[in-house]
Amino acid sequence: MNQKTDYLDPAKIMISVEEFDSLEGVHEFSAKYKERKEQMLRKYRKSVRRKMNGRRAGQCAAAAALLVLATGTIGVAANSEFFYRVWGTHGKEKIESHEEVLYDEEKGTYATVTYPQREYTDKNLDRAEELIGSSLSYGPVVREIGDTRLTILASVCDGNAAVVEFTLEREGGVTALRYSQLDNESKGAWFAEDAPFYFQFADCHENIFVDLERSAEDTLYCYDYMVVQQPDAQTAEYLTMEIYERGTGQEEWGEAESLQVPISSEAQQREYVSAEGGKITISPLSMKIDMGMVPGLTKEEAGDPWHAFYVSVNYKDGSNYLVHEHEIPGIHSCEVETDNASYALEDMENQLIFVFNRLNDPEQVESITVNETVYTAK
Repeated sequence: MNQKTDYLDPAKIMISVEEFDSLEGVHEFSAKYKERKEQMLRKYRKSVRRKMNGRRAGQCAAAAALLVLATGTIGVAANSEFFYRVWGTHGKEKIESHEEVLYDEEKGTYATVTYPQREYTDKNLDRAEELIGSSLSYGPVVREIGDTRLTILASVCDGNAAVVEFTLEREGGVTALRYSQLDNESKGAWFAEDAPFYFQFADCHENIFVDLERSAEDTLYCYDYMVVQQPDAQTAEYLTMEIYERGTGQEEWGEAESLQVPISSEAQQREYVSAEGGKITISPLSMKIDMGMVPGLTKEEAGDPWHAFYVSVNYKDGSNYLVHEHEIPGIHSCEVETDNASYALEDMENQLIFVFNRLNDPEQVESITVNETVYTAK
Protein backbone atom coordinates (compact mmCIF):
# COMPACT_ATOMS: atom_id res chain seq x y z
CA MET A 1 0.00 0.00 0.00
CA ASN A 2 1.15 3.49 -0.73
CA GLN A 3 0.75 6.54 1.39
CA LYS A 4 -2.26 8.61 0.45
CA THR A 5 -2.29 11.76 2.52
CA ASP A 6 -2.02 13.11 6.03
CA TYR A 7 -5.11 13.73 8.13
CA LEU A 8 -4.39 17.40 8.89
CA ASP A 9 -6.16 20.09 6.91
CA PRO A 10 -3.86 21.08 4.03
CA ALA A 11 -5.38 24.55 3.82
CA LYS A 12 -4.78 25.33 7.50
CA ILE A 13 -1.87 23.26 8.79
CA MET A 14 0.12 21.05 6.46
CA ILE A 15 0.62 23.61 3.74
CA SER A 16 2.71 25.65 6.11
CA VAL A 17 4.37 22.66 7.67
CA GLU A 18 5.48 21.04 4.45
CA GLU A 19 6.05 23.97 2.14
CA PHE A 20 7.17 26.97 4.20
CA ASP A 21 10.49 27.21 5.97
CA SER A 22 11.18 30.68 7.30
CA LEU A 23 9.42 33.44 9.21
CA GLU A 24 8.41 37.06 8.79
CA GLY A 25 5.60 39.12 7.29
CA VAL A 26 1.96 38.25 6.50
CA HIS A 27 0.16 37.32 3.29
CA GLU A 28 -3.50 36.44 2.69
CA PHE A 29 -3.77 33.62 0.15
CA SER A 30 -6.62 33.63 -2.36
CA ALA A 31 -9.08 30.71 -2.52
CA LYS A 32 -7.64 29.67 -5.88
CA TYR A 33 -4.10 29.69 -4.51
CA LYS A 34 -5.15 27.59 -1.48
CA GLU A 35 -6.87 25.08 -3.76
CA ARG A 36 -3.73 24.75 -5.91
CA LYS A 37 -1.61 24.32 -2.80
CA GLU A 38 -3.90 21.58 -1.55
CA GLN A 39 -3.65 19.73 -4.87
CA MET A 40 0.13 20.03 -4.80
CA LEU A 41 0.22 18.82 -1.20
CA ARG A 42 -1.78 15.70 -1.97
CA LYS A 43 0.53 14.81 -4.84
CA TYR A 44 3.50 15.47 -2.58
CA ARG A 45 2.12 13.29 0.21
CA LYS A 46 1.70 10.36 -2.19
CA SER A 47 5.34 10.58 -3.24
CA VAL A 48 7.13 11.04 0.09
CA ARG A 49 9.53 8.46 1.42
CA ARG A 50 9.94 6.57 -1.83
CA LYS A 51 13.32 5.37 -2.99
CA MET A 52 15.61 8.34 -3.59
CA ASN A 53 18.29 7.00 -5.97
CA GLY A 54 18.96 9.45 -8.75
CA ARG A 55 16.99 12.24 -7.09
CA ARG A 56 18.06 15.41 -5.35
CA ALA A 57 18.50 15.19 -1.62
CA GLY A 58 16.80 18.53 -1.15
CA GLN A 59 13.28 18.73 0.20
CA CYS A 60 12.51 15.34 -1.37
CA ALA A 61 15.15 13.70 0.78
CA ALA A 62 14.09 15.77 3.75
CA ALA A 63 10.52 14.63 3.42
CA ALA A 64 11.43 11.10 2.43
CA ALA A 65 13.58 10.46 5.38
CA LEU A 66 12.60 10.29 8.88
CA LEU A 67 15.34 10.26 11.20
CA VAL A 68 15.88 9.87 14.71
CA LEU A 69 17.17 8.77 17.78
CA ALA A 70 17.08 7.93 21.32
CA THR A 71 18.62 7.68 24.69
CA GLY A 72 21.68 6.31 26.36
CA THR A 73 21.63 2.68 27.30
CA ILE A 74 18.14 1.42 28.12
CA GLY A 75 17.73 -1.86 29.93
CA VAL A 76 14.69 -3.72 31.12
CA ALA A 77 15.10 -2.28 34.60
CA ALA A 78 15.00 1.25 33.19
CA ASN A 79 11.85 0.87 31.10
CA SER A 80 10.02 3.66 32.91
CA GLU A 81 12.22 6.36 31.39
CA PHE A 82 11.58 4.95 27.93
CA PHE A 83 7.82 4.95 28.52
CA TYR A 84 7.76 8.51 29.87
CA ARG A 85 9.88 9.80 26.99
CA VAL A 86 7.93 8.05 24.23
CA TRP A 87 4.34 8.43 25.52
CA GLY A 88 4.53 10.66 28.56
CA THR A 89 5.39 14.21 29.53
CA HIS A 90 9.17 13.90 29.84
CA GLY A 91 10.72 16.24 27.26
CA LYS A 92 7.29 17.55 26.23
CA GLU A 93 4.95 20.30 27.33
CA LYS A 94 1.37 21.11 26.45
CA ILE A 95 1.21 23.14 23.25
CA GLU A 96 -1.46 25.81 23.12
CA SER A 97 -2.95 26.61 19.75
CA HIS A 98 -0.84 29.39 18.25
CA GLU A 99 -0.12 31.27 15.04
CA GLU A 100 3.15 31.33 13.16
CA VAL A 101 4.13 33.42 10.14
CA LEU A 102 5.77 31.12 7.62
CA TYR A 103 7.39 31.73 4.26
CA ASP A 104 6.43 30.06 0.97
CA GLU A 105 9.73 29.89 -0.91
CA GLU A 106 8.03 28.99 -4.20
CA LYS A 107 5.81 32.09 -4.25
CA GLY A 108 8.07 34.37 -2.26
CA THR A 109 5.15 35.23 0.03
CA TYR A 110 4.19 34.72 3.66
CA ALA A 111 1.22 33.18 5.44
CA THR A 112 -0.09 33.19 8.99
CA VAL A 113 -0.74 29.59 10.00
CA THR A 114 -2.58 28.30 13.06
CA TYR A 115 -1.01 25.31 14.79
CA PRO A 116 -3.40 23.02 16.73
CA GLN A 117 -3.44 22.39 20.45
CA ARG A 118 -1.55 19.31 21.65
CA GLU A 119 -1.54 17.75 25.11
CA TYR A 120 0.56 15.05 26.75
CA THR A 121 -0.22 12.89 29.77
CA ASP A 122 1.38 10.22 31.94
CA LYS A 123 -1.88 8.28 32.23
CA ASN A 124 -1.46 4.47 32.07
CA LEU A 125 2.34 4.67 32.24
CA ASP A 126 2.31 3.03 35.66
CA ARG A 127 0.89 0.00 33.84
CA ALA A 128 3.13 0.23 30.78
CA GLU A 129 4.92 -3.05 31.51
CA GLU A 130 1.59 -4.84 31.69
CA LEU A 131 0.26 -3.21 28.52
CA ILE A 132 3.29 -3.50 26.21
CA GLY A 133 6.26 -4.79 28.17
CA SER A 134 6.36 -8.12 26.34
CA SER A 135 6.19 -6.31 23.00
CA LEU A 136 9.36 -4.30 23.52
CA SER A 137 12.56 -5.24 21.70
CA TYR A 138 15.89 -3.88 22.90
CA GLY A 139 19.16 -3.11 21.16
CA PRO A 140 21.60 -1.80 20.90
CA VAL A 141 21.83 -2.10 17.12
CA VAL A 142 24.74 0.07 15.99
CA ARG A 143 25.71 1.24 12.50
CA GLU A 144 28.48 3.66 11.54
CA ILE A 145 27.40 5.90 8.66
CA GLY A 146 30.48 7.83 7.65
CA ASP A 147 31.47 9.86 10.71
CA THR A 148 28.04 9.50 12.33
CA ARG A 149 26.99 6.69 14.65
CA LEU A 150 23.41 5.44 14.60
CA THR A 151 22.32 3.43 17.66
CA ILE A 152 18.87 1.84 17.83
CA LEU A 153 17.93 1.29 21.45
CA ALA A 154 14.35 0.05 21.59
CA SER A 155 11.33 -0.64 19.42
CA VAL A 156 7.72 -1.72 19.73
CA CYS A 157 5.12 -2.63 17.09
CA ASP A 158 1.45 -3.65 17.02
CA GLY A 159 1.20 -4.52 13.33
CA ASN A 160 -0.29 -1.15 12.34
CA ALA A 161 2.09 1.23 14.07
CA ALA A 162 5.56 1.20 15.56
CA VAL A 163 7.83 3.39 17.63
CA VAL A 164 11.62 3.19 17.38
CA GLU A 165 14.00 4.94 19.75
CA PHE A 166 17.54 5.68 18.57
CA THR A 167 20.40 8.14 18.74
CA LEU A 168 22.64 9.90 16.25
CA GLU A 169 26.11 10.85 17.44
CA ARG A 170 28.83 12.82 15.68
CA GLU A 171 31.86 14.56 17.12
CA GLY A 172 31.60 18.25 16.35
CA GLY A 173 27.83 18.12 16.00
CA VAL A 174 25.12 16.16 14.18
CA THR A 175 24.58 18.13 10.98
CA ALA A 176 22.63 15.72 8.78
CA LEU A 177 19.31 16.31 10.51
CA ARG A 178 17.25 19.49 10.64
CA TYR A 179 14.91 19.86 13.61
CA SER A 180 13.20 22.44 15.80
CA GLN A 181 10.28 22.85 18.17
CA LEU A 182 8.01 23.77 15.26
CA ASP A 183 9.14 20.66 13.39
CA ASN A 184 8.19 18.62 16.47
CA GLU A 185 4.75 20.21 16.31
CA SER A 186 4.27 19.44 12.65
CA LYS A 187 6.13 17.35 10.08
CA GLY A 188 8.98 16.17 12.31
CA ALA A 189 12.72 16.30 11.74
CA TRP A 190 14.13 16.05 8.23
CA PHE A 191 17.45 15.50 6.47
CA ALA A 192 19.36 18.53 5.25
CA GLU A 193 19.69 19.15 1.52
CA ASP A 194 23.43 18.61 1.71
CA ALA A 195 23.27 15.69 4.14
CA PRO A 196 25.85 12.97 3.35
CA PHE A 197 23.25 10.28 4.09
CA TYR A 198 19.61 9.68 4.88
CA PHE A 199 17.56 6.69 5.95
CA GLN A 200 13.98 5.50 6.05
CA PHE A 201 12.03 2.43 7.10
CA ALA A 202 10.77 0.25 4.25
CA ASP A 203 6.98 -0.02 3.99
CA CYS A 204 6.53 2.61 6.70
CA HIS A 205 5.58 6.29 6.89
CA GLU A 206 7.09 8.23 9.71
CA ASN A 207 7.39 11.30 11.89
CA ILE A 208 10.44 12.01 14.05
CA PHE A 209 10.27 13.78 17.37
CA VAL A 210 13.60 15.12 18.61
CA ASP A 211 13.85 15.32 22.38
CA LEU A 212 15.19 18.86 22.67
CA GLU A 213 15.48 18.56 26.44
CA ARG A 214 17.94 15.67 26.30
CA SER A 215 19.73 16.35 23.02
CA ALA A 216 23.07 18.11 22.71
CA GLU A 217 25.12 19.25 19.74
CA ASP A 218 26.98 15.94 19.46
CA THR A 219 24.08 13.61 20.32
CA LEU A 220 20.43 13.67 19.30
CA TYR A 221 17.76 11.77 21.21
CA CYS A 222 14.61 11.07 19.22
CA TYR A 223 11.57 8.88 18.68
CA ASP A 224 10.34 7.63 15.34
CA TYR A 225 6.54 7.27 15.28
CA MET A 226 5.39 5.37 12.21
CA VAL A 227 2.54 3.71 10.40
CA VAL A 228 3.61 0.23 9.30
CA GLN A 229 2.33 -1.01 5.95
CA GLN A 230 4.29 -4.17 5.33
CA PRO A 231 1.93 -7.09 4.59
CA ASP A 232 3.35 -9.39 7.29
CA ALA A 233 3.67 -6.78 10.04
CA GLN A 234 1.61 -8.85 12.46
CA THR A 235 4.16 -11.69 12.40
CA ALA A 236 7.35 -9.94 11.25
CA GLU A 237 10.43 -10.18 13.47
CA TYR A 238 12.01 -6.92 12.33
CA LEU A 239 11.55 -3.65 10.45
CA THR A 240 14.03 -2.88 7.68
CA MET A 241 15.80 0.46 7.75
CA GLU A 242 17.16 1.53 4.35
CA ILE A 243 20.32 3.64 4.61
CA TYR A 244 21.51 5.70 1.64
CA GLU A 245 24.88 7.44 1.40
CA ARG A 246 25.75 10.12 -1.11
CA GLY A 247 27.93 8.96 -3.98
CA THR A 248 30.87 10.72 -5.58
CA GLY A 249 28.59 13.19 -7.36
CA GLN A 250 26.45 15.53 -5.29
CA GLU A 251 23.34 14.35 -7.15
CA GLU A 252 24.11 10.63 -6.78
CA TRP A 253 23.04 8.22 -4.08
CA GLY A 254 24.45 4.78 -3.54
CA GLU A 255 22.46 1.59 -3.24
CA ALA A 256 20.51 1.15 -0.04
CA GLU A 257 22.12 -0.74 2.82
CA SER A 258 19.67 -2.61 5.03
CA LEU A 259 19.63 -2.58 8.81
CA GLN A 260 17.25 -4.94 10.60
CA VAL A 261 15.48 -3.49 13.65
CA PRO A 262 13.98 -6.21 15.88
CA ILE A 263 10.26 -5.97 16.69
CA SER A 264 7.62 -8.08 18.35
CA SER A 265 3.98 -7.67 17.26
CA GLU A 266 2.38 -8.83 20.49
CA ALA A 267 0.74 -5.60 21.62
CA GLN A 268 -2.87 -6.20 22.63
CA GLN A 269 -5.56 -5.23 20.09
CA ARG A 270 -9.35 -5.00 20.40
CA GLU A 271 -12.01 -4.53 17.75
CA TYR A 272 -14.89 -2.04 17.94
CA VAL A 273 -17.83 -1.90 15.54
CA SER A 274 -20.64 0.48 14.65
CA ALA A 275 -24.30 -0.31 13.99
CA GLU A 276 -23.59 0.23 10.28
CA GLY A 277 -20.86 -2.42 10.22
CA GLY A 278 -17.88 -0.10 10.47
CA LYS A 279 -14.76 -1.38 12.20
CA ILE A 280 -12.00 0.08 14.35
CA THR A 281 -8.96 -1.78 15.64
CA ILE A 282 -7.30 -0.26 18.69
CA SER A 283 -4.16 -1.13 20.66
CA PRO A 284 -2.05 0.64 23.29
CA LEU A 285 -0.12 2.26 20.41
CA SER A 286 -2.59 3.10 17.68
CA MET A 287 -6.05 3.00 16.16
CA LYS A 288 -7.12 1.97 12.63
CA ILE A 289 -10.45 3.26 11.29
CA ASP A 290 -12.25 1.98 8.19
CA MET A 291 -13.26 5.34 6.74
CA GLY A 292 -15.19 3.66 3.95
CA MET A 293 -17.81 2.62 6.52
CA VAL A 294 -18.16 5.94 8.35
CA PRO A 295 -21.79 7.07 7.89
CA GLY A 296 -22.50 10.29 6.04
CA LEU A 297 -19.39 10.24 3.86
CA THR A 298 -19.40 9.89 0.10
CA LYS A 299 -16.89 7.55 -1.50
CA GLU A 300 -14.70 10.54 -2.34
CA GLU A 301 -14.95 11.98 1.17
CA ALA A 302 -14.08 8.61 2.73
CA GLY A 303 -10.80 8.76 0.82
CA ASP A 304 -9.91 12.13 2.34
CA PRO A 305 -8.93 11.99 6.05
CA TRP A 306 -9.92 15.63 6.42
CA HIS A 307 -13.46 14.32 6.83
CA ALA A 308 -12.55 12.59 10.10
CA PHE A 309 -13.21 15.84 11.95
CA TYR A 310 -13.79 14.39 15.44
CA VAL A 311 -12.10 11.27 16.84
CA SER A 312 -12.36 10.38 20.54
CA VAL A 313 -11.53 7.33 22.66
CA ASN A 314 -14.07 7.17 25.51
CA TYR A 315 -13.14 5.35 28.72
CA LYS A 316 -15.26 3.43 31.20
CA ASP A 317 -14.48 5.94 33.97
CA GLY A 318 -16.18 8.72 32.00
CA SER A 319 -12.97 10.39 30.76
CA ASN A 320 -11.95 10.56 27.13
CA TYR A 321 -8.89 10.89 24.92
CA LEU A 322 -9.59 13.47 22.22
CA VAL A 323 -7.31 12.22 19.46
CA HIS A 324 -8.20 14.81 16.85
CA GLU A 325 -10.72 17.59 16.24
CA HIS A 326 -10.96 20.31 13.65
CA GLU A 327 -13.63 22.58 12.25
CA ILE A 328 -15.45 22.08 8.96
CA PRO A 329 -17.71 25.06 8.18
CA GLY A 330 -21.36 24.08 8.19
CA ILE A 331 -20.61 20.57 9.49
CA HIS A 332 -18.61 20.76 12.71
CA SER A 333 -17.37 23.61 14.90
CA CYS A 334 -15.02 23.67 17.89
CA GLU A 335 -13.46 26.32 20.09
CA VAL A 336 -9.91 25.09 19.48
CA GLU A 337 -8.51 22.59 17.01
CA THR A 338 -6.69 19.66 18.61
CA ASP A 339 -4.09 17.19 17.39
CA ASN A 340 -3.17 14.58 19.98
CA ALA A 341 -1.61 12.07 17.58
CA SER A 342 2.10 11.51 17.05
CA TYR A 343 1.38 10.66 13.42
CA ALA A 344 -1.60 9.84 11.19
CA LEU A 345 -2.05 8.48 7.70
CA GLU A 346 -4.81 7.16 5.46
CA ASP A 347 -3.81 4.45 2.99
CA MET A 348 -5.17 3.68 -0.45
CA GLU A 349 -7.78 1.37 1.05
CA ASN A 350 -9.31 4.16 3.17
CA GLN A 351 -7.87 2.82 6.43
CA LEU A 352 -7.02 5.82 8.62
CA ILE A 353 -4.36 5.05 11.23
CA PHE A 354 -3.59 7.27 14.19
CA VAL A 355 -0.35 6.68 16.12
CA PHE A 356 -1.13 7.79 19.66
CA ASN A 357 0.88 10.37 21.60
CA ARG A 358 0.05 8.58 24.86
CA LEU A 359 -0.31 5.01 26.06
CA ASN A 360 -3.83 3.62 25.71
CA ASP A 361 -5.42 0.78 27.70
CA PRO A 362 -7.81 -1.06 25.34
CA GLU A 363 -9.48 -2.87 28.24
CA GLN A 364 -10.64 0.45 29.69
CA VAL A 365 -12.21 1.71 26.44
CA GLU A 366 -16.01 1.94 26.61
CA SER A 367 -16.52 3.27 23.08
CA ILE A 368 -14.90 5.21 20.24
CA THR A 369 -16.49 8.14 18.45
CA VAL A 370 -15.67 9.07 14.85
CA ASN A 371 -17.53 12.20 13.75
CA GLU A 372 -21.05 11.40 15.01
CA THR A 373 -20.79 7.59 14.96
CA VAL A 374 -20.20 5.53 18.09
CA TYR A 375 -18.28 2.23 17.98
CA THR A 376 -18.56 -0.32 20.79
CA ALA A 377 -16.64 -3.49 21.64
CA LYS A 378 -17.34 -6.39 19.33
